[in-house]
Amino acid sequence: MRAILVIADGLGGRPTDMGGATCLERARTPNLDELARKGALGLMDPIAPGVRPGSDTSHLSIFGYDPYRVYTGRGAFEALGIGMDVRSGDVCFRANFATVEERNGELIVVDRRAGRLSEGKELEGAINEIDLSDLGVEFSFRASTEHRGALVLRGKGLSAAVSDTDPHETGVALHEAKALEDSEAARRTAEILNEFSRRAYQVLRDHPVNRRRQGEGKPPGNALLLRGAALMPHLEPITNKYGIRGACIAGGALYKGVARAAGLEVLSVPGATGDLRTDLASKARAALEALESYDFVFVHIKGTDNAGHDGDAEAKRAFIERIDSEFFGTLLSGLDMGQIHLCFSGDHTTPPATGEHTADPVPVLFAGPAIRPDKCEKFSERAAGEGGLGRFSGRLVPQLLSYCDFGEKFGA
Repeated sequence: MRAILVIADGLGGRPTDMGGATCLERARTPNLDELARKGALGLMDPIAPGVRPGSDTSHLSIFGYDPYRVYTGRGAFEALGIGMDVRSGDVCFRANFATVEERNGELIVVDRRAGRLSEGKELEGAINEIDLSDLGVEFSFRASTEHRGALVLRGKGLSAAVSDTDPHETGVALHEAKALEDSEAARRTAEILNEFSRRAYQVLRDHPVNRRRQGEGKPPGNALLLRGAALMPHLEPITNKYGIRGACIAGGALYKGVARAAGLEVLSVPGATGDLRTDLASKARAALEALESYDFVFVHIKGTDNAGHDGDAEAKRAFIERIDSEFFGTLLSGLDMGQIHLCFSGDHTTPPATGEHTADPVPVLFAGPAIRPDKCEKFSERAAGEGGLGRFSGRLVPQLLSYCDFGEKFGA
């Protein structure tokens, strides 16, 4: 038996999103509804009831890890996912290209995502030309999808106990990093981070890419917002624990990073952009091909979360319909459901009405020969609340692999 897990980021919603219904309930999803009739539904609290999850902690929990024990911050997974060289003692950060304006000697954040710019790779070189040797530290920066990127600091006497420079809102000044513990390493790292931020602004503000964007009426990516300082945690690979070969198909760096840390091989898929423009059919074809060689395939789809964060309920509904038709339509046309177990869910709820992650549980669908079907006829949040799987917390991957009889017995 083989297994495939498909996560639509931020899938869940609330009735406040579309006039008394969620985006999923409003979407036309014939393929998912057919799987629901053949399988079983339930509700999952990504971490625990009432806990508002991040995408990083929820994925750790979904993969069967205890985020309260292993989570050190998102930056390490972002850097690992981009393919950066991360070593023991390195301090990693998530990064956003952002738009700032100088006002009264402060850098005021106008757009935290710089209009979701697409020229990050063109700006990457200018960042890496910054010289921090006078501060006794090396660094590496790499741009990722859209406005995203990652920063790795390397040197003696560094600490991840520093605050974000990202204020997490607009109309306020870029934050100064501060030490979060009483140690020389934390104070030194905060000073380095602040100096790096100043020098980054200096090289970005007049960069040709940003001058061009301003001429086109687009917000420039003239600053970097840094957050999620982290050291790389040690995770026992699920590939070792269950004795399997696993693969990951994703566009976003975070999800690739968690997958790599879990022992999965990250596959390169044309058109997997990690946004609303992603080629869903290409992802499905890549998953079908991977299932010929791997025991477990993890597919991450990001666009649902992007639309939720943008507060665009119609875009989220339309993207869910694309997942159903383009991804599942392609996938199911090539799958023998008598030889595979499939799980589809989200990593958290992102209602467009709030634009943020919430603690609401997300719907889960399991289908395959070992699944006892329930009475559900449609895939939605409300239907999942009446499904045969009930309500549980995290651990989708262990449950999915158990249907394939992978893993050792606990006890005699």
